[in-house]
Amino acid sequence: MSRISSSQLQREAINSMLKQHETLSRTQQQVASGKKIFKPSDDPVAASRIVNLKDTLSAINQHQSNVEAARARITLSEGVLSNIVDLIHRASELSIQANNDSQNDETRSYIAAEISQIQEAILNLANTTDSNNEYLYAGSLSRFKPFSRTESGGFEYNGDESHREIQISRSRSVVVDDPGSEIFLEIKNGNGTFNALEGLDNTGTGIIDPGQASANYVADTYAIVFNQSSENISDTEKAKGIPLTYKVVDSNGKVISADLPFQSGKAIVFNGVHTSIKGKPEDGDHFIIRPSQNQNIFTTFENLIRALQSKTPEANDVIGFHNSMNRAITDLSQTLDNMLVVRGKIGARLNTLDSQEVINDTYRLQIREILSDVEDLDFAEAVSRLNLELTGLEASQKAFTRVQDLSLFNFL
Repeated sequence: MSRISSSQLQREAINSMLKQHETLSRTQQQVASGKKIFKPSDDPVAASRIVNLKDTLSAINQHQSNVEAARARITLSEGVLSNIVDLIHRASELSIQANNDSQNDETRSYIAAEISQIQEAILNLANTTDSNNEYLYAGSLSRFKPFSRTESGGFEYNGDESHREIQISRSRSVVVDDPGSEIFLEIKNGNGTFNALEGLDNTGTGIIDPGQASANYVADTYAIVFNQSSENISDTEKAKGIPLTYKVVDSNGKVISADLPFQSGKAIVFNGVHTSIKGKPEDGDHFIIRPSQNQNIFTTFENLIRALQSKTPEANDVIGFHNSMNRAITDLSQTLDNMLVVRGKIGARLNTLDSQEVINDTYRLQIREILSDVEDLDFAEAVSRLNLELTGLEASQKAFTRVQDLSLFNFL
């Protein structure tokens, strides 16, 4: 038969009240903080899940910060290129104006001066820096000024070919910088497929059109050679005047077509090349059609300025001037097209950022809801439990107070 002493009974009552007090304190702490778990031992599975969810939420927040940083940098680049496009438009307007025979050497010199200022403005814009003093168009060498003048008066690129990217989700990144080489250097001259040039020793008044290429274009260097000879024509034809004909020869000397009658402005078509020549070439004059090559924007402006500053008092000089201006205007058009292509890519990147920002926000909201379910307290349930635990503790304390003084001696 076991016996329970008064001291043992009191000790068990005290331990029970301490446990109730501990439970009440934990519930009070939960209500005060709004959290269910304070240490991993409270619920190891839930604690591990909370850590993973918070890591995911932190990554999403970083990706959203990256989206904002990328948007700021890309928007800055878009603004710079927009200004450059406006400057190219202005240079094109001035070039077309200068190519008119109503202009003279003096007025063209004024136009050349303004275009020189445009060239300088574009150079400054190509060397734009961001808020961190990093150059936009230097590739990965963003601390180095990308474009500079050489001692010979030309221009050089000091950056590299790298594209800088920023991570905007776990599996998605976006390009924020285009290297200056792609924007300002790698621009095809001529019409983008071939370039039309006059012979340096031409004596006639032929002005060649920049032309265009069709789908069946065969890339090669061709010569359009003019001939005005009385050989192989009858006396009747001689009486009408010796005809001007031309032939087309490829880079191997093979004659593509020969003895074709020339008519000013009439289409000249061969191997996918479509062009025309206005004016009247002389016997032996020739024009070259060769594949387009990369030409930087600054060289295009240099060629334009050089053409505008040339003197054109004689007929031959005038024809050379118009041929040079036609090429320069066409090269400007190619430069503008390249800028628009780059701006199109930038617009696509901004759309990517917008869409990913929405995705990240939605994902972040979902993670927060899940984290709230795992971590946050149900206040209604907790308050109800707190009241029950408080009532239970008070009852235990009152009962202990009444019982602790009980003894057999009270009944004797």
